[in-house]
Amino acid sequence: MESNQEETNTQSEYLSATELLDFNTESIQELIKEKGWKKIPTKTAIIGAIYTFVRDEIPFGYNTSLPMKASAILSEGYGQCITKTILLMALFRAMDIPCRYHAFTVDKIILRGILKGSGYSMAPKQLYHGWVEIKFRRTWIQLEGHIVDRPYILKLQSKFQNYMGSFYAYGLAVLNFKNPPINWEESHTYVQKRAIEQDFGIFNSPDEFFLEYQQAAKLTKKFCYRHFIQPNINKNIRAIREAE
Repeated sequence: MESNQEETNTQSEYLSATELLDFNTESIQELIKEKGWKKIPTKTAIIGAIYTFVRDEIPFGYNTSLPMKASAILSEGYGQCITKTILLMALFRAMDIPCRYHAFTVDKIILRGILKGSGYSMAPKQLYHGWVEIKFRRTWIQLEGHIVDRPYILKLQSKFQNYMGSFYAYGLAVLNFKNPPINWEESHTYVQKRAIEQDFGIFNSPDEFFLEYQQAAKLTKKFCYRHFIQPNINKNIRAIREAE
């Protein structure tokens, strides 16, 4: 019975458009056409192409508000865990790849280095977080490695070239700093998982999460976030990207 119910979800809730997963909009459909994803012959290659696009062509950075529609995130051109996850889910569903939303909080330790001094002190101890889970070959695969783009990670590895082992700062929370599991290889990918504190569970869509946890959106409307914390995070991220 549970199997039949899950199959029904796979064909409906896990594939449908929502207010946030607005993949029928012109900008997203044009992107799919431009990238030629519908011409890719295998599902694993389609997943890899979409995943790599969101990971590397939508740079890591903190948006001004939550929640945001996928089309707005694409237009803004950068994102963090929740926004990049919304965009990735929209693109997957547009290509008939079933996916769902898994919600958490992470320790603010991931902001260490990109948020300093009083800004770090003012930031909440736990931050809302989310990743994508896709149905692939009859199992659910967790995708979190799309959150931080490879060019930024390469800059960090250059900045801390003698550093080995676990790394908890600058947007990362990984056990292997030199080789974090961020590549699509038909298995889980992670980049902030080690900082997870609270698990809110699985939702059919990010819309359902924000409906139940409305305080997640309220945090980004606070004056200190919009006028101090968010701009400073992005300023420090840009400094790392532009470093020689």
